[in-house]
Amino acid sequence: MSNKPRRLLQKYDLLLDHLDFDYIRQSTNGREVENIVKVLRSGEEGFFPQLTEFAEERLKSLKPNSKLLRKEQPLGTQHTVPQEQWNTLCAQLDQWQSDMKTLSSVIRRADGNHEDDATLPPVRKVLPESETTATACTPAVKTQRIASCDYEKWDKYDPDTVMLKMDLDDERHREMVRINNQKNSQQSKIIELPPEVKLTPEEKQVLAGKLREKGNDFFRAKEFKEAVEEYGKSLEMFATAACFNNRAMAYLKLQCYKEAISDCDDCLLREPSNVKALLRKAQALTALDSSREAYLVYCKVLQLEASNSVALSATTAFRDQLKDLPPPNAFRMAIEEVSNASDPEIDFSALVRPKKIIKNNLQESIRQMRTETETIIRQQKERANQPIDLLPEPARPRRTPLIEEL
Repeated sequence: MSNKPRRLLQKYDLLLDHLDFDYIRQSTNGREVENIVKVLRSGEEGFFPQLTEFAEERLKSLKPNSKLLRKEQPLGTQHTVPQEQWNTLCAQLDQWQSDMKTLSSVIRRADGNHEDDATLPPVRKVLPESETTATACTPAVKTQRIASCDYEKWDKYDPDTVMLKMDLDDERHREMVRINNQKNSQQSKIIELPPEVKLTPEEKQVLAGKLREKGNDFFRAKEFKEAVEEYGKSLEMFATAACFNNRAMAYLKLQCYKEAISDCDDCLLREPSNVKALLRKAQALTALDSSREAYLVYCKVLQLEASNSVALSATTAFRDQLKDLPPPNAFRMAIEEVSNASDPEIDFSALVRPKKIIKNNLQESIRQMRTETETIIRQQKERANQPIDLLPEPARPRRTPLIEEL
């Protein structure tokens, strides 16, 4: 039995299609939108800041009091609060403390109770000035108390080390607050550099990769026009086959088939064996009713991947429509014409010699057939005028055939 935890989509009974702007906009179930926000914040299905912000706004309109909309705010300290506000708070606390002392002394005098402070509960007990100062300087960090009889630990106790650790913790807290404030003040966007700045090829490649990832985020959010723009910026910075391939897919979604074919050709120039680019080019050609060209592209896919299901089904459908198409594994024979213009001394006619030369006797045979036909007609007329003979004359053997057998 596997102990692998379930994904949040399975846990909340959601589909991947639910992570969409249109679905969230049409949803009226606040509980479902809460689950979608949890999935987007987890990052299991990808990082989509715009979609997450849109889902939070939709949740705010459906359930304003949702716990997911609460944002944690760190406690204010001397280093995180402005100096004027900190001085004001300290003055108010000092004023409140002096007012409480005055009120306590007035209450004691009014009741006439001059008993020792030890009779009062610890909460109401007024400490001496020295003990108050010591309490104020006590660190707020909870430390484990050393027993008074544990002399071994007291020998190892170093107050300077403890104070240094407290200072380091305080410094670490201030640095963490400063970094968090700096992150909150920054906006997650790519700053375009001025045109006069010259970048190295490595820097251009890194920036192009970030722009391509941004285009992928737009594509996942079904914002295809914005995806095409980001892919174009990436290609202007540093052209890659993957970016051409991605932009071709975005063009297919926008039904810009000619642009998709152009991007597929650019991708194939860099990677001739890219199966995805070939399939997308064939899809665009099919949409433009160029069935024969699409069939040839699918045949190239089968040459690279013989078991590609998309190419197999497409070629079968095309051969059912067009009966004169060759099989997918057919290939053309290259016939090279050799001319003897460059070397007139070579005579290729000597290489082709017939074993037997037959003379054409067609005209002579036709002339002889006409002569024999006239002779036969003349003889029949003469026989008609002569008496009938009981014994017919033997047939004369034909000296030459009418048409010579070649």
